[in-house]
Amino acid sequence: MYAVYRRSFSVVPATITRLRTPGRRVPDLMHQVPCRRHVVIPYENIVESTGLIDASSDEGLLYFDNLSPLKYNLWDIQHLVTRFILRQNTTSTLQFIKDKAIPPDLPIEIEQIIPRSKDGGVIVKFRKRQGQITDDEIEAQIQTYLQEHPVRPWFNPFRPIKSFIIKGVPWIEDLHRFPSSRLRVEFEGPDVDQETLYYYFRRYGLIRDITPLSPASKDLPRYATIQFVSVRGAAIARTCLHGIISKQGTKMHIHYEPTLQKHIFRDWLFNHPRIVIPALAALLAGVTVMIFDPIRTWFIKQKITKRFSLSNNPVVKWIRTTTMSTIDVILATGSFGRFTLSKKEESDLQIGFSDRRGIIEQLKTLLNETPETFIVVQGPRGSGKVELVRDHAVKDHPYTLFVDCQKITETRSDAAFIKEVSTQLGYFPVFPWMNNISAFVDLIVQGVIGQKAGFSESVDSQFKNMLENAATAIKEIAIENHKKTMKTSTGSRADDADCYETNPTARPVIVIEHYLHRADKNESIYRALAEWASVLVMSKVAHVVFVTDDVGYAKVLQEAIPTQVFNTITVSDATPELARKFVLSQILAVTGESEDDVPESTLKDLDEALKPLGGRMTDLLTLVRRITMGESNRQAADDMIRQSASEIIKRFLRSGNDKSWTSEQAWTIVKSLAKDEDIRYNELLLNLLFKNAKDVIAALEHAELITVLEKDGRPYKIKAGRPIYRAACQRLLNDKGLAATLEISTMTVISGLLIASISKNEEELAKLSKIVASKSVDISERMKYLAEDIRAKQAKISEYDKLIDKQKKVLATEY
Repeated sequence: MYAVYRRSFSVVPATITRLRTPGRRVPDLMHQVPCRRHVVIPYENIVESTGLIDASSDEGLLYFDNLSPLKYNLWDIQHLVTRFILRQNTTSTLQFIKDKAIPPDLPIEIEQIIPRSKDGGVIVKFRKRQGQITDDEIEAQIQTYLQEHPVRPWFNPFRPIKSFIIKGVPWIEDLHRFPSSRLRVEFEGPDVDQETLYYYFRRYGLIRDITPLSPASKDLPRYATIQFVSVRGAAIARTCLHGIISKQGTKMHIHYEPTLQKHIFRDWLFNHPRIVIPALAALLAGVTVMIFDPIRTWFIKQKITKRFSLSNNPVVKWIRTTTMSTIDVILATGSFGRFTLSKKEESDLQIGFSDRRGIIEQLKTLLNETPETFIVVQGPRGSGKVELVRDHAVKDHPYTLFVDCQKITETRSDAAFIKEVSTQLGYFPVFPWMNNISAFVDLIVQGVIGQKAGFSESVDSQFKNMLENAATAIKEIAIENHKKTMKTSTGSRADDADCYETNPTARPVIVIEHYLHRADKNESIYRALAEWASVLVMSKVAHVVFVTDDVGYAKVLQEAIPTQVFNTITVSDATPELARKFVLSQILAVTGESEDDVPESTLKDLDEALKPLGGRMTDLLTLVRRITMGESNRQAADDMIRQSASEIIKRFLRSGNDKSWTSEQAWTIVKSLAKDEDIRYNELLLNLLFKNAKDVIAALEHAELITVLEKDGRPYKIKAGRPIYRAACQRLLNDKGLAATLEISTMTVISGLLIASISKNEEELAKLSKIVASKSVDISERMKYLAEDIRAKQAKISEYDKLIDKQKKVLATEY
């Protein structure tokens, strides 16, 4: 079986000559595949013995191209990297050819395969099952099958796998001869004309030129040069035709002939796209950073310092002061009546924050110290904490930057997100539309070279880059201000390191408003902001103030600064006296009246309207707006309570799969808040509906139905999330139809829990009765306890059934 294979092609039928291998035994095979007849010839065995493949009369050879990259030189990086990624072996290659490249009904059996690593293909030895089928028919069927079911490798997706019958004697060698588009065809016999060469070689690829040796040349052996358009066409022709004998009886030996490479740099760029395209992307990114980053940093600095802002221009200030003075005179005459605001608005606003003067002074004191940790201003939504920080605490600070997380997180597209962040930071220029183009280019490149080139950048990465630029600008501002201050006071220049320890007033103040707004959908944004703020604070270049209404802020911020304790300032609702004074002053500012002109009955109605509203700033402003639009005091308050009750029904009392609580749990809290101003935290946990349900209480707090108050580091009391919610809860409890429906649902759920508990007790009693029968252990006390427990729970179930029947009677009479 292991003999040299030679086949002659002439006008007479092909003859097979076998040459025995003298005194040499072919080594054992390296691989054994599942099919007994499918054997892989070790490449080393063929090379070390003869370099040729033997075959009998009913056997043939096929060549499959484009199974691996071509190897153009000894250290071809593309070939080495691709083969390392593919990690092909002969067994997997054989199975791949059987499954993908050969028709299942073709009457042949694959016996051996010989990899041709340099040529990027595989030689397959097969045996015919039917003697009447010819090699040309086998080739035609395989080529038709591959045309109908093309197979395109990922490293060369534009060229499908092809297959050809080997008509010559392939030479398996390991010489340092690498594929080239030019072939040297040496003749053993008379010269072969160009027409015959074209006839033999054209089927394997486009031929650019055929150059025969001059008849006058005395070079031996005689040869001709064939220049293919592609290297793979030349590689296929060499493998399939080497050693073929022409009709004239000339044997042709085919070898690669190196070509003089022209445009080597251009060819290298186009032949190595996996290296060139990522490198081009990196170069483009580097140039972009070098050009645009300094410009963006400069614009951020102007945003913080307001150096070129019109509001700081002396001429604009003079025009504004003069114009506002004229408007104040007109307003004082009452020409515009209730449709404009007078200068009293500023003093009225100060009334709203007069009881928070201590908080404002505390915050200003913290801003005058060296930053060591975050400053957190926390309070319920609508308590006026944002206005307190923006319009009072940092109003006079020369260097401030405000980041509104609510506007950022409510954007609906990546481009809008980038545009909003850049607007708030002063990050300019920015090209949000480039994201779509870069992603499209990256998709095309990935389809061509099989990997991303890095042109596109994720939104999170862009957001972090913008924050890094802002950090650079803030650091430069702190250093510049410190140097300017030290030079003015001492007359000498200061080191950069000194600004981190001295002169706190020279540092910018970063205010991050509405922190953790929609935190469940924007977790990465808030973590990036916390990390960015930690860098600023720990390097002592800026103060960072977080304004949030989320009580769980510490969980996110603690990850950024795990070793520091935050400076927390809690903003609560206004006192009833201050709320009355604030609302009355706002109403009088619009109507133009004085407090002495207001009837006593009107003031009493206002007091009654303010009782259920408490001191929540947003509710007070809503009340003022309704009253100034013509509604009476009580009507405005009643409408607000009715709207709050509807909000509680929609958000908390309706069943839904996307909620962390049930309507029965929410109703239990609503009913308790309607009866009492607050609820004991531990008492609520004793309720069957809240057993092991601390997460439910936390979810309701996050949804702002309730507020959990702490004492000595532990929760101890629960109040309504908004003062008006308590009046809304009382309104819901007075709605007999709604209350009866929810009471029936709640008692049904509790009865179900009791029934489940009774079932467990009954199961335990059944097990204990078996033990009693054996008289091995005295367990009468345990059985007595279970029986009493069952009796007590059954009594409760009977009581709940009576209450349910009573509530059903209510439903029969109420809508």
